[in-house]
Amino acid sequence: MLLKGKNVIITGSGRGIGRAIAIACAKEGANLGLISRTMEEINQTKDIIKSKGFPSKVVINVADVTNYDALAKVFKGFYEELGPFNGVIANAGYSRMWATHEFINEKFSEILDTNILGVFYTFKAAYKFMKKDDKKDKARFIITGSEAYPNAPPRLTAYVASKYAVVGMQKAMASEYKRENINFNMVLPTQVDTQLLRGKKAGDGNKADHVLDPSDLNEYYLFLLSDYANKVDNSLIFTYDIKETKKILREAPENKKDNWDNFQEYLKMESPEIYEKVKNQDKLIDFIITREK
Repeated sequence: MLLKGKNVIITGSGRGIGRAIAIACAKEGANLGLISRTMEEINQTKDIIKSKGFPSKVVINVADVTNYDALAKVFKGFYEELGPFNGVIANAGYSRMWATHEFINEKFSEILDTNILGVFYTFKAAYKFMKKDDKKDKARFIITGSEAYPNAPPRLTAYVASKYAVVGMQKAMASEYKRENINFNMVLPTQVDTQLLRGKKAGDGNKADHVLDPSDLNEYYLFLLSDYANKVDNSLIFTYDIKETKKILREAPENKKDNWDNFQEYLKMESPEIYEKVKNQDKLIDFIITREK
């Protein structure tokens, strides 16, 4: 098991991406501290994990990531039940769509609070409980970002601003805590079939072909939590680029896809543009190759 015995905390794990990550981590042996704004949703996540018979310990609690005191109390409880945190995933997010000049002021602030303050509060509340005593097994802080950085789609001004902001936050924190055995990394998905994108229609089986299922993101989070990524820090994983890389990988000759060293020259020849985008993701691509063998 990839994460056997590791303790992983996930915000926004009552549905969507957070739920998918929780299930994937449990399957790989991690113990979990799960947070959502509603007990009903977080109980559903826990019930799904337990119904699959995974041996993980699952602790749940309700908190709003914009409320630092509540979040700090929940994290202290997770520490008392699970022990030091090997990984913390700041996944909770919020968005609304309006023309910028019509954006409701309070909603603009709510989006920034959830997507920026929520990441800050999550790290601040988790920091003293993270396992920072082993440079060969560093603690991981992972942010769920978005293709809104750097694409900046219209009518999503607050969301775009928040996703630009957390890229800067990550860079600053990675530099600040470089000697404290904490890695900071981000997954930046394209559109995903969640309520954030499709409302109550999410999961109805009628998504557009280009829209990802939440579980399509699992391998990125598993990689970043695993031993494979112990030296990966301040990385931005753009899922579209990796998805295109995987297409080329599947079509590559057998002798070109057994590891990154053999594959990279083929990729460079087939798609120089994609190669330039992923050439620094060699460890992730090796991880994908290993899991697909």
